[in-house]
Amino acid sequence: MPAVAKQKDNRIKVKQFVTDATGHKMAAVIDMEEFNRLEIILDLIPASETWLYKNKKVLESVQRGLKQAAKGKIKKLAINEL
Repeated sequence: MPAVAKQKDNRIKVKQFVTDATGHKMAAVIDMEEFNRLEIILDLIPASETWLYKNKKVLESVQRGLKQAAKGKIKKLAINEL
């Protein structure tokens, strides 16, 4: 059963993942047709935001913050305390 990476309503079908000795995913094997679709999806990300998607730790932090904000778990920032 292929793994699927979701991006809006498009799905990129991954045939197989290449892992290192500890089982961490290092690469994905996809068809050329899927690769072409993936290029189109990646072109939708503005160049000014690509750094965020390249830094997994920061991306996860931003996603956590967005979830907290959606739940109303935010407070006013005191600029003078920074």
